Amino acid sequence: MEVIEAKSAGFCFGVARAVKMAWELAGTAQRPRMLGSVIHNEHVTGALAEQGMTALSHPDEAQAGDSVLLRAHGVGRAVYDTLSGRGAAIVDATCPRVAHVQQLVKEAQDEGRQPVMIGDPNHPEVQGVGGWCSSLVVFSGPDEIAEWAESIAAAGETALTVVSQTTLRREVWESSLKILKKQCTNLKIFDTICDATHTRQSEAALLAARVDAMVVVGDPQSANTKHLTEICRLHCSRVFQIESADELPWAELSGCRVVGLTAGASTPASIIKEVKKTMSEEKIQ
Repeated sequence: MEVIEAKSAGFCFGVARAVKMAWELAGTAQRPRMLGSVIHNEHVTGALAEQGMTALSHPDEAQAGDSVLLRAHGVGRAVYDTLSGRGAAIVDATCPRVAHVQQLVKEAQDEGRQPVMIGDPNHPEVQGVGGWCSSLVVFSGPDEIAEWAESIAAAGETALTVVSQTTLRREVWESSLKILKKQCTNLKIFDTICDATHTRQSEAALLAARVDAMVVVGDPQSANTKHLTEICRLHCSRVFQIESADELPWAELSGCRVVGLTAGASTPASIIKEVKKTMSEEKIQ
């Protein structure tokens, strides 16, 4: 079996930065904590836990003397106030790209505009961005935008500032903008999809179109991994999302001569390497 790996598979800048900060904190702080999971990958968070870094589910759980790492997805402004008020030291691992989106919605509100975000309302990045303004409107895609525009009489004249979840599929962003541009006349649009996300998605699409099957490696909770899988399925009939080499679907890969391999932005290089090595060594008839 020939395995072709996408060039950009694995950690992006923001994730690599956050993980590096987490390991440094685990090795130096007396009471290292992380608020939630630093990234969506159980292998990474599990390894950090073994080094003594425990997870907090809510900022109210922090105690004086704790060193609390804020995850790459970012948090709302109130979280900073709560942690500081409880005497915890804050180590901010928010991805700079996400921090930029947070600042944009804050500025929009200060200007009297309605902040709008295209993305998954249940994703921690989107929820964190919502904590930087009083009323963030979140749409998952063009259908929801069309319904909203029809239900709000003054939607066309409302001053909107539009941003995207950094890991959003570009097709969703572009189709959403088409609806907004038709319905609204007072728009400020900021394309905040991360460059690394766009590169991964483009490479995945091109690779999926020329292989017999695609394997996407990443945590089930990872939004960008999920989007890579969705994109690959648009171009390839056999696409499999796995967490590690142990989950490789050998029966389904039977007969495949060329298999593509990509991975989400929160997937460690060691796991990608193990999957590729296992696939390359396996003899499938």
